[in-house]
Amino acid sequence: MLNLTRMEFRRLFRDKSVYITLASFLGFILIAMITMKLVTDQNLLTFATENGFEFTAEDQADAASFLSSTIADFVSNLLFSGGLMVCFSAIFCAVSTCDDFASGFGKNIFSYYPDRSYYIVSKIVTHCAINAMFILALTAASIILFKICGFPNHLGDPLKMVLMLLIGWVALIPLAAQNMLLCMLIQNAAVASILSILCGLGVVAGVLETIAGLFGIHVAQFFPPYLVMMSPYISGSASTGSLLSFAVGQNGLGTNLLLSVFASLLWTLIYIWLSKKVLSKKDIC
Repeated sequence: MLNLTRMEFRRLFRDKSVYITLASFLGFILIAMITMKLVTDQNLLTFATENGFEFTAEDQADAASFLSSTIADFVSNLLFSGGLMVCFSAIFCAVSTCDDFASGFGKNIFSYYPDRSYYIVSKIVTHCAINAMFILALTAASIILFKICGFPNHLGDPLKMVLMLLIGWVALIPLAAQNMLLCMLIQNAAVASILSILCGLGVVAGVLETIAGLFGIHVAQFFPPYLVMMSPYISGSASTGSLLSFAVGQNGLGTNLLLSVFASLLWTLIYIWLSKKVLSKKDIC
């Protein structure tokens, strides 16, 4: 399995589309920073207004809210609650996995590695590494751009920010495994991407939570999307609790953090087991 994982690492990290996508995300952050600098700097705002740009009261309110937040707030909203990493992980996993079956590459892999769980695990490990690379790169770029643009925003609590990034990354692991299962079942990158995004953003968990809520039961905390959406609250500017209080669920998050992490990792094992069953019973090559 280690050889297969190394092969997947070489394939994906040599794929130019990975770096093109990363560059696009970095460009998006740069444009957002320039726009905010334009709105928050009085001299630039006056210059822009004199040259035909129009800014509404809502733009001014957004600028004030931006300046009152921390860098950790910006990063957490961008990566997790904003859905960027969920959408990227879903689309990238669906495209790369379905391409293996469409091109016949998967058939070659299974001829060398009869135990198909090797393929599943190696794919998940590789996608988790890609996710980690994007999270770290976008976080570092955001911090650097904040400093270059001269914004007065504080970083926030470094420990909570690190925990937020770690929890967000862990929450993406079962979503990657879920994406793999959908790819095995559907074998269509477009459909698998859409379903993965909907599930990853919590549509299914939200519906189940609504139904269970009618009976006074809360089930959303046992689904991976909950952990993704919860991670920004760990480092948010409104967060005043200690790391321990988050771990045992004393900050109104609806559950304890450790339970949500355990549930996410349990879903990862379930998705891997189901994916292996699909690969074993269905001739998808």
